[in-house]
Parts: sequence; structure tokens; C-alpha cells
Amino acid sequence: MFLLLFILLFTGLSPAQDYNIEKYQFISPLPGSKLIMPENNIIIRQGDIIDATTIKEASIEVVGSISGLHSGEFFLSDDIRTLIFIPLIHFTPGEKVNVKLYSGIYTASREMLSPITFDFYISQTLSNDEREKALGDVLDFPYTKTNTNFDTYFLRSNYSINNCLPVDFPTITVNVNNNPTDGYLFFAPFTLYPRFGYLVIIDNNAIPIYYNKMPNVQTDFKVQPNGLLSYGNIFTRYFYTMDSSYSVVDSFSTGNGYLTDSHEFQILPNGHYFLMAYDPQPVRMDTIVAGGDSSAIVIGLILQELDLNKNVVFQWRSWDHYQITDATEDIDLTQHTIDYVHGNAIELDFDGNLLISSRHMDEITKISRQTGEIIWRWGGLKSKNNQFQFINDPITFSHQHDIRRLPNGNVTLYDNGNLHFPKISRAREYKLDESNKTAELIWLHTNEPPIYKSAQGNVQRLSGNNTLIDWGGWINQGAEAISEIQQEGSVALEIFLVDTFINYRAFKFPWKTNLFVTKPDSIFFESVPVGDSATISVDLINNSADPVDITGYYNVNEDYVVENPVPFTLPAFGAVTLNIKFIPSEDGYFKDFLHIRSDTETSRIAQVMILAGRTDTIYSDVKKDEIIYNYVLEQNYPNPFNPGTTIRYSIPTQSKVSIKVYNSIGENIADLINANLSTGSYEVSWNAGNIASGIYFYSIEAIPTDGTDYFHSVKKMILLK
Repeated sequence: MFLLLFILLFTGLSPAQDYNIEKYQFISPLPGSKLIMPENNIIIRQGDIIDATTIKEASIEVVGSISGLHSGEFFLSDDIRTLIFIPLIHFTPGEKVNVKLYSGIYTASREMLSPITFDFYISQTLSNDEREKALGDVLDFPYTKTNTNFDTYFLRSNYSINNCLPVDFPTITVNVNNNPTDGYLFFAPFTLYPRFGYLVIIDNNAIPIYYNKMPNVQTDFKVQPNGLLSYGNIFTRYFYTMDSSYSVVDSFSTGNGYLTDSHEFQILPNGHYFLMAYDPQPVRMDTIVAGGDSSAIVIGLILQELDLNKNVVFQWRSWDHYQITDATEDIDLTQHTIDYVHGNAIELDFDGNLLISSRHMDEITKISRQTGEIIWRWGGLKSKNNQFQFINDPITFSHQHDIRRLPNGNVTLYDNGNLHFPKISRAREYKLDESNKTAELIWLHTNEPPIYKSAQGNVQRLSGNNTLIDWGGWINQGAEAISEIQQEGSVALEIFLVDTFINYRAFKFPWKTNLFVTKPDSIFFESVPVGDSATISVDLINNSADPVDITGYYNVNEDYVVENPVPFTLPAFGAVTLNIKFIPSEDGYFKDFLHIRSDTETSRIAQVMILAGRTDTIYSDVKKDEIIYNYVLEQNYPNPFNPGTTIRYSIPTQSKVSIKVYNSIGENIADLINANLSTGSYEVSWNAGNIASGIYFYSIEAIPTDGTDYFHSVKKMILLK
């Protein structure tokens, strides 16, 4: 055996393709895998914390059968468990790559990592133009990098500064407004001819508090758990984050040479993030199905987790775990371009693993975030790999969009229903028994009259158990509809967008901009008699280094008046005093929302403050705290800080509240609040005098005493000593 090993080593052959692989938690590329991108990195994770001082350049050897020995960066990710090798020169298409990790790397507990050897194979890759065209074909977007129509269309705008919207802003109609959940709707409607869109935030009356006209198509506009806004641009193939002043602060894309897909972007509490990529690869389909194209382009799904430094630390590929023939019967496998997976959602599960939605397989798959292995496959109407028994659901789901885990352990999904007969789209909630593999349908909503939208859409469970549904849709499928549904099925909110616009998803969140703010953020006029008036002064503060033009106000109740004329300019980091007068015309309690606007021809930023007042007769029991209507976790101040900082938050109803601080790898390092709190606005201070400089995260969890709600939010702060 020793002689055989000697011969194998010195003839350039590997003695074992997967030598010691079983001793490692995760390896990417998967040993023996094919269709790997030339730009791919190498990821090795044993699972224990690694002693970074034992990592040497000579600890790893990477050799391509054509490109030869590769030098590169070999380092430890910020999770201090994952080894990453990034070649300085890309691998060569079509070659075999051999990786050897040698002895000498130790864990923090002084156990040496086992040496390993494995191979993988580089794809005969397509050019970027070929990949873009293939993706354009399957996503129904013609391949183009620029929008030549945007400027021409912009010049036709007859925007008026006097409380009007641009002429090309989508018409939004509110059909039902019956006590919906407080908060604002976030969505990104777009049109293809000409190609442009808007990022939009509106209140329940469809009054915009923010919009920005954008060239091309934007998707997935939402608030991330860390408080940043994010959206995807389908043509730049980047996701962007904005702070609460609407300034773009970062951009994100998949690594390893993949073109970012704009379906999903999830930021994790530790600052890592998940992205997807669609991966067109040349495949001889004539060897897989009768009548297959010998030069077909088949599109796989890539899922990546990237760390704070934008290194890929986890990569999952459909090529390693799915078969092309797993696609449902309506996916023609004899076509030249085949989209057999069509992933459209990523959800971080409670146990740290991942749920992914594969629309063209009618499947929700749970995968291990540690190993990448499939844990289970839950399939719908035409799935070929369903492992679950459906209870109370003879129809099941078809070509679903969106999958979310709820605080109660159930899951929601939006069922487009492409293969149903008749074709009807629905929102669904299931109780999954993952041990016994059962899926019990416990809530279903079908619009009346029924709606069918072949693509897009989502479901979001709101506080108080209402459910927001974006019904999705595509060209020539009627007006875009967004509904908020109460648990028993009645409609709390229903809005329609003009049918020339398409929308990918819609969400509802509490939200306030900090570009300019009022201090205080709400005012209460107490005991003002009819025929009398009262004035309260508030400071309007510019938090920006640039002047801000205030162009108008908007509120509904005529009993409130802002006495300052517009327009006026807020100086950089300056303030202006606003005088707000309450003139009750009759006895009562009056609540209103004042929008203070900064408008341009293509954008609006509005600060909303709450106005409340009462006369002095029969409304004396109305409390000031009633104007707190949302859970809010504000950005700490100052930030960056040294060593102390203050965190402000608001509670709209009596709740069990927990506020904690975490380091960059997710370890809980401080418990700031753990108490039952009544309605009100609060603040808590944290002194980090004995803590090292770095990025930290603080989170709030609030559960009302009646158990009908749940609020969770995470924000980032920087300690700089």
C-alpha cells in the first residue's frame, strides 16, 4: 500500500478524491463538483474557532490542470471559523483544480485541522453578454444595460411644485381603508415601455412620504432588520442600501463571478447577507431528455452568504443538489434556454438553516447553513420530490413566490397558482411538522372576485395578525393590487396601481426619515376650547451637511395650521422654528399627521409628525400617550461613539421588552433592558468603556401582554476609541 501511495503521488494522481473530507463541516466548491466559475474562491470550514496565527500561505496548495499552481490570499473570515482562499489569477475554463490543505492549522483549543485533498472542475463558461441574454430571455426583460427612454420621458413631466405629483407617477387608488395596521407601504412600481420606475413609500391613504424616480427596474424595496432600506436594480445587478436620509450608503453583489439576481436580499443580524444568482451554463440536453438541444443553456441557482468584508463564506448550487428534470411539466426541457429552478426567495429559519423557494419546481427546500445539505423538500401541485403529506389542502400550491417563517412557527407563501385549474392566486399559511413531514393548511385567502397573477407577489404577516398581500402580476394582467387582510378574511386596506405599472413585492413597516426631523416628533394640544386657539413651536432640524429646501406641508384636518410660509431653506446642520396652531371648530379629539415636504421634479422626502388635540369638555380622558402608534427603535446617538451612547425607542402598548447588544459574530455582550413597559417613549444608555473598538449591533424584541403582536428590529453602531 505504501508503494501504491508513492506511485500515485509522484505520477501527479490524487490518492483520494475526498481525503478526510468527512472531518469538515463545509467545503466549497463541493468535492467532485462541475460547472464551477473560473473566478470561484475556495471555502473550508471545520466548525471550530481557528487560531489565525497558525494560518500560513504554504498551508494550502491549489493547482489547475491547465493554469498550474495558484498563489492567492488565504485568510480567516470574520466568523473566525471559515478559511477562504482567493486565487490571484482566475482558473482556466475546462480545467480540473486540485486543492490540498496541509497540516499545521490549529483551532483555538489547540487541535490540529486534518489535512484534506479534493478536486473540482471549471465550466466552459459563457461570456457575460451570453449570460445576460439568457437571463433576459427567461425573465422577460430584453437585454440592455441602459435606458435610452428615461431622459426623454423625464423631460415630458409637467411636475408642479404646489403639492402635485409628477405626471408619470403611478396613479394609486384606495378602494378600502378600514382600520388597517399603522405603518407605511414600501414598493417599487415600474414600467417597461419606456423603462423606468419609482421607489415609493405611501401611507394608508396612498399619500407618498417618499418617492424617487429611477431609470430601469427596481425590485424588493424594503426595510432591513438593521434599519437600512434596500432595493435591487435588475440591470446593474446590484442591491443598494440607503440610510434613513435616503442616501445610498453601500452596494452589494454576489461574488465568485456570478451575476446577482434581484429577487432577494437579506441582511443578517451579524452584518452578513444572503444573495442569489442565476447561473447560465452550457449543457448537452440531448443526453438528458429526448429531443434536447445539444447546445442548450440551462440556468442554475446559486445562493451565497457574504461576510462583512464581502467575502463569500457559504455557497450553495442547485447543480450539486437538484436534477434538471426536477422542473415541473410546463418547463420545456427541449428549449434552447431552460430555467429549471427559478429561485425567488431566501428565508433564514429559526434554527439557523435556510428555506429557499424554487418556483419552477413547485418546491420549498430547507438546507443546512452549516453543511449545505438538503434537510427536506416540500413540494406543491406538480413537484417531483415532495416529502410532505398535505392536511386540509387538496389543491396545494403551484409556482409559488415568497416563503416566510412566522414568529408562531408557521410559514406563509404566495401561491401564484399557474398550474391550478382554474388559475387562481392565493395567500397561504401552513403549520409544518418537520419530524412527521406534514403540512397543514391553517389559513387561506382568495380575493373576491378571484385574482390570477402569473408571477411576482408576496405575503407579509403584520402586527396584530393582519396580512399584507401583494398580488403580483405582469404585462396585460390587469391593475396591480395590494391588500391588507384581517385574520377572519375581511379587507382592511385595498389599493390598486394603474395597469401600466408592474410591481414585484410590497411591504409595510414603521418608518421615519432623519434627513430633517422635528423636535419633538409629536405634539399634543390639551384643553383648547372651541373658538379659542393654541400654538406650539417645534424645531425643524436639518441633520445633513447640505441645505434642504422645504417646499410644502400636507395634512387633512383644517383645525391644524402651520404658520410658517413655504418654500424656505433649512441650512446645513441648522434649524428653523415652526409654529403650529390648533383652532378647534367643534368639540372633540382631533388627530392628524403633518407631512413636511422637500420636493423636486423627481423626488419627495417628507417628515411626518403626529398632531393631537382635544377640547376641554367631554374629551378630557384622552391621553397624550395615545399618539404613540408604532414600535420604534431609533439609531443610537452619538454614532460613532466613545464610550457612551443612548438608544431611544417607543412602545405603543404594554409589552415585554428586551434590548441586547451583540458583537460582530453574534455573541450577546450586554443586556440593556428586560422589563414589562407601558405605552411611552424611552431611552437607555450603554457605556462601552471596557469594550474594544469595532462594529456592534443592538436589537429590540417587544411582545405585547395580549400576545397578539411581535416586534423585532436590529441596528448597527460603531464604537471608535
